[in-house]
Amino acid sequence: MGDRASRNEPSPPKTSPPSYPEFAVRRETISRYFHPPLPRSTFPDFVSKGKILPVKGIRGFYRLNESLKRLGLREAPCLPVDASKRSIEEILRLALTMIDPAVFPMPPWAVVQEEWDLQEIDHAKHLAEMHREAIESLESFQEKVAYGAGALDAQAELDAESKSDAE
Repeated sequence: MGDRASRNEPSPPKTSPPSYPEFAVRRETISRYFHPPLPRSTFPDFVSKGKILPVKGIRGFYRLNESLKRLGLREAPCLPVDASKRSIEEILRLALTMIDPAVFPMPPWAVVQEEWDLQEIDHAKHLAEMHREAIESLESFQEKVAYGAGALDAQAELDAESKSDAE
């Protein structure tokens, strides 16, 4: 009938306002949301793709909450103090379990440890979304198990590489 302006209706916001304050942080802080931290080559790739946003006018600082949202992770109500207590292997195993618990049951040693942190669960959800389509496209149990084993092996290689880069 008429447009929003003629009906005195407010237009919907283009983006949802952040639910937490924005923090200007260095690369290391954002990397702490991943265990092991992001490899040196991955971080600039995320910046160039717009997944990690630099703070305008402050060299070497990045917008924490907006970057976390764009990476598919939960926003931070405050600055992080501790890195994840779980290994990336455990987080990847949780991700695989989220995709298909019949094929990828959680190992007992990972279940009996302390409670899962929300940041670790969000990381696992993000990994699950990365692998879901490929795993669900496989028809046999054996192919799915092989894919999971390959993902775990590839992560072990990345862990070893990041440890050697740190030294």
